[in-house]
Order: sequence, then C-alpha cells, then structure tokens
Amino acid sequence: MNIAAVVILYHPGVETVANIDTYCNQVEKVYVFDNTEQVSIIKEMLLLKPGLLYFHDGKNEGIAARLNTAAQMAVAQGYEWLLMMDQDSSFTPLMIDNYLSCFNQYKNSEPVVMFGVNFEQDFQPAIAGCNPVFTNELITSGTLLNLSKFKKIGLFDENLFIDGVDHEYAIRSLLAGYKMIQFPHIQLSHQLGTLVKRASIKTLFLVKKVKKLHAPLRCYYIYRNNLYLQKKYKNINLVDMQKLNKIAQSTITTNFFYGRNVLKLIHYLLLAKKDFRNNKMGKCAGN
Repeated sequence: MNIAAVVILYHPGVETVANIDTYCNQVEKVYVFDNTEQVSIIKEMLLLKPGLLYFHDGKNEGIAARLNTAAQMAVAQGYEWLLMMDQDSSFTPLMIDNYLSCFNQYKNSEPVVMFGVNFEQDFQPAIAGCNPVFTNELITSGTLLNLSKFKKIGLFDENLFIDGVDHEYAIRSLLAGYKMIQFPHIQLSHQLGTLVKRASIKTLFLVKKVKKLHAPLRCYYIYRNNLYLQKKYKNINLVDMQKLNKIAQSTITTNFFYGRNVLKLIHYLLLAKKDFRNNKMGKCAGN
C-alpha cells in the first residue's frame, strides 16, 4: 500500500490516542508532530506503538510547516502517499477499510493529487460503495496526499500557519492541472469548532440556535488568512474565492453574535487586519 500517515498534536487528551488507533495499523508508519510547548500527557502512550515516530521540540510550528516536514520525510523514506490527520479525527473500522479499498480500486489515479472523504457531522450514508466525485476542495484531515505530485506542486504555504492551508493547496493543485477525488459515502469523524446552543441579540435572546464557535485566536487566523488568500488568488476562478470569503465572514459573524468573549474577538480581528496590511504572516505574534 505504501502509505505513511501524519498527525499534528496541540495539547492533546487521552482520547487522541484512541483516534490514532483507528488508522495507525492501516498504514506503514505514523509521524506524530507535537506542537505542545510542554511534554504531552500522552507521549509515553504513543512511544509504545510500533511504527510510530514521535517528534517534539517544544515549539508550536502550526500545521503547514509540520505537514511539509512529514511529507519530505515520507518522500525520503520511499512512501508514495501520506494520510494527513488531525488529533480529533478518527474512522470507524468499517470506514477506514472502505476508504482504503476505494482508494486502491480507483482507476487512472495518475492525475489525482488528493483523495478525501466526507466530514459532515450529520452525515448519513444513503448508499454503499465508493461513488468517487471530483471536487474543488478537501479538508486536510482524512486526505491522502500523492507525494509524487507534492514534489511538483511544492510545499504547503507556511504563511498561513494553521487556517486555510487546505484551501491554498487545493487552489495550487487545480492550477497545476491535477484533480481531487472525494468518496462522499466514506465518513471521517472530525470536530470543526465547538458546538453550542445559545440565543443572541439577533433574535432578541428569545430563540436558541445551534452554532459552531471558534476561539478568538482561531478567528484571527480565519480572518487574516482569508484576506491573504483573496489577495493571492484574486484573479483565479478555479476555486470560488467568493464562497471562501463568505464562509470566513459568516464564521466571524457567528462568533461575534454567539460567542462569549466579544472584546477579545474584536482585539484579534483588529490585530489580524493590521498584521495582514503589514505582511506579518505565520504565527500570531500577539498571542
């Protein structure tokens, strides 16, 4: 199968070990990069797993830089594909088996740079089978990266640090003439933000709604990196930049009305705009 995997940690809990267990035996090697400043509580548990390599330097280097390191290591060690995972992502045994089966069965994979799955939390597969479809974007987690194409497309954009890394790489992949395939009936368990049920001033605090919220610092990256992507690809039509812009704006608006730390959110949004204008990318210096 010739697949390695990478998972990037940041203050992981013991549940992360269980998440890694859902796919570690299905690949030949797992690279674990721990961005936690201190030694993680699960380090010793991870070191007991065969085929797992654990890296920790006490620095938070974000997502893009760690993905680049893992991909380069996998290439140097002769792997052809890299399964990219988040610490809060997992598969059921059936789903990972089906995923790899669909991947191996797919014909004409030469122009494909990435294979991915469905990550919607309310997903209910209506039919069985692979049913591959072309897509313009895939989230990083759960995606299989073609390392031969990685060598041609280039590194993940480290200016983004953590947010929009997948969007940017998808754009470059499409511009390079490659395709992305999603198996819509293969589900990844993946947590995007924190779900809450709250009222807001928009409904005069009379109606509670389920909303997905992010920490103010994460909103900093969402806002700043969206500005960066809109500028970098302003003349590109392969990916709907207006759609990405609307998603970012909607995320910020939701956090503004339903979050509980509006002043901190405003602080980070103002800082994000200032940093973008001053071309300060990478890790937020104001954290």
